[in-house]
Amino acid sequence: MIDDTNYADCLALYNFNRVDKIKGKKSFSYLLNDNINYIRSLYNRGKIRNITYDTIQKTILCGFIYLGYDLFVCPHCGNESIVPHKYHFKLCTSCGTKEAKLRAVHIFSIALDAKHRHIVFTIPKHYL
Repeated sequence: MIDDTNYADCLALYNFNRVDKIKGKKSFSYLLNDNINYIRSLYNRGKIRNITYDTIQKTILCGFIYLGYDLFVCPHCGNESIVPHKYHFKLCTSCGTKEAKLRAVHIFSIALDAKHRHIVFTIPKHYL
């Protein structure tokens, strides 16, 4: 579990404002962060499992220095570059893109060659 007080300081340090540069829309992690108080209240009432709450926190922090970072220094000019660590989870829109594309290619390869393709995802009965 991530300590809420520490990462709140990290987000404030970066003035948390992730906006899609192409469409001008706010990112998924921004929407989660914008509703973190509601999500936290659900967690405190036992409506959200620990793993779900932890994943939401890590998705919000993906790409921030709270998860760690690498510092690169140019030996010639001395310029420094900080590269924050990523969470690499499929819920994160930036990290999960590659896996989603690979999954789409796999489904396309096993689907019948027809004008209409329909894939049904089901949940096993013991999870219901």
